[in-house]
Amino acid sequence: MSTIKPFKAYRPLPELVHLVASRSYVTYSEEQLKDKLRYNPYSFIHIIHPDFDSEKPSEPGSQDRFVRVRKRFEEFVEEGSLEVEEHPSYYVYRQAKDGLDCTGIIGGVSVSDYENGKIKIHEQTLQKREELFCDYLDATNFNAEPILLCHTDIPDLNAFYMDVRNRVPMYNFRTADKVLHQLWRVDDLAEIAEIEAYFRKVNAMYIADGHHRSASSALLARKRKETGSAADMSDYFMSYIIPASALVIHGYHRLVKNLGNLSPEGFLAELEKVASISELGEKTRLPKVGTIDLYMANKWYRLDFSPAVHLELPDADWLTNNILSPILGITDLRNDNRIAFEPETTGIHEITKMVDSGKFECAFLLHPVPFDQLKLISDLGKTMPPKSTWIEPKLRSGLVIYEFNADK
Repeated sequence: MSTIKPFKAYRPLPELVHLVASRSYVTYSEEQLKDKLRYNPYSFIHIIHPDFDSEKPSEPGSQDRFVRVRKRFEEFVEEGSLEVEEHPSYYVYRQAKDGLDCTGIIGGVSVSDYENGKIKIHEQTLQKREELFCDYLDATNFNAEPILLCHTDIPDLNAFYMDVRNRVPMYNFRTADKVLHQLWRVDDLAEIAEIEAYFRKVNAMYIADGHHRSASSALLARKRKETGSAADMSDYFMSYIIPASALVIHGYHRLVKNLGNLSPEGFLAELEKVASISELGEKTRLPKVGTIDLYMANKWYRLDFSPAVHLELPDADWLTNNILSPILGITDLRNDNRIAFEPETTGIHEITKMVDSGKFECAFLLHPVPFDQLKLISDLGKTMPPKSTWIEPKLRSGLVIYEFNADK
């Protein structure tokens, strides 16, 4: 049983939503951020970066910065760019483009479900990042980017989403990356009860994106209880919840700058001790689970280790345990500058060019992690190595805003 809750969202006026909603600010280059701030006065980036025109900018990550973010949010409300709902609501949200058509629901998810393990993780978090974002949430008192959760499909719930999609959406716009965004408000009490009945059938939800944000939200709830704060919306955190069938999981490839003291021939000899190797011709598609493709010295090779694979062992873990660490001496994937990661979306042709240019000596191409594997690893309480998944949909900031002290 999963506990969710409707809320009174702050959200952009329909005529401004395409200007307000933005990608996560960390995805923009410094020049892109400057352009957004200079030429779009409605962008939510102005809230996240409130010092654009300030002669005395605040220090990033400081309490002063967080207070300014809150003030800028209130200015957006006063100026009329953002409005607040009259009634608690859920929001059916759809993203669609080539290869992606995802519909789910935005609502509040219980911190208690996160604490008692009903919300499953597959990635460890860093305490300093948790505490920093907790301080940010406490000072700003809102969250503008949902955590992405998924669950096993419920056919009746999927049918409900399709029924809602036949209605006129509140928001209906495309962004520069050609993604269609549609949003429907659900505030009818009977439909709210229907949604919550469906989620009582959900035994577990899985974090697809947002491990640090969910951990920080749980930390905020604990701190507010410890200080005697009354139970409020901080007992929940805003999430976009989708069926597993709508989740798109891309893989991450590994690129190695040098082979240490090994020649390409010597490296291949070492690889033959741990996997069956065959040379490939033209490379056009990704390998299947239990195999990894290697590009080196203008040739493609397939490493087949499928007899040694079981579902709870991701291919990326096998690569680390059998090749990167024991053969190449790369033991710290987060900090070793000999290794780099490229998402599957970069494309095989571009990966090949990176090696041919001499920037890297070889590249390992991996199959994306299947959802069943992500689910099992989460259920077992295990974690995957860094840069194992690149998830779609990617959510916008400021589309729907969750304020912790809004009327419950």
